[in-house]
Amino acid sequence: LQALTLYNNAFVLHHSDAMANRLASESPDLDTQIARATKLLWYREPSSEEAAQFKTYASAHGLPALCRVLLNSNEFM
Repeated sequence: LQALTLYNNAFVLHHSDAMANRLASESPDLDTQIARATKLLWYREPSSEEAAQFKTYASAHGLPALCRVLLNSNEFM
């Protein structure tokens, strides 16, 4: 229940959008945006498997949704 509350929290939604806007302003390339997002939040590059999964997810649901997933990840928390 706590995870769903945090995932849908207005604070997290706002900052997911803000982060996606920042990433989009830095680069138009989705692969670069994903690498930058994980570097900002996890202090590392994504593995090739992670990058592929994140790209599929972001292509289907948008960059703000991916940012929300990353902000709610165990590695970030």
